[in-house]
Amino acid sequence: MTDEHTILIKPFDGLSLAELHACLKLRGEVFVVDQQICSVPDVDELDPACHHAMLVHGGKLIGTARLLPIDGGAVIKVGRVAIAKDYRSQGFGSRLMAGLHEWIAQVPGRTGLMNAQAHLEEWYHTMGWRREGEVFTEAGIPHLKMLYGSEKRA
Repeated sequence: MTDEHTILIKPFDGLSLAELHACLKLRGEVFVVDQQICSVPDVDELDPACHHAMLVHGGKLIGTARLLPIDGGAVIKVGRVAIAKDYRSQGFGSRLMAGLHEWIAQVPGRTGLMNAQAHLEEWYHTMGWRREGEVFTEAGIPHLKMLYGSEKRA
């Protein structure tokens, strides 16, 4: 794996049509095709309120996530984290998350929150996320609430 990658984080209205299409296409490939999640729509009313992260490698979008500011932006809810199938287990997910962590930390005291797929708990834990609460089902998949950043609770 080369180090030639870029992480861009833009508000919804700052995305070009091509960037928006690429993010939504990748999310569809990961969540609808690979994971066969059909019980909840991937594209929803929250997308316009979010910033969208894009991990570009070799000129191609290979990772994305959406970042929803809540509590006036003091908390960022991370969701729709997706890495293209051919790029998984190569460290790209960790690179995307590192970029999200840097972005979250740009505002002192800001924290991260996510509903993570439960089987990824240890991976997120290695990057500083901590579990809060019990496993629950979301879109037919076991999830758990995880927090990142200061010890304040979201």
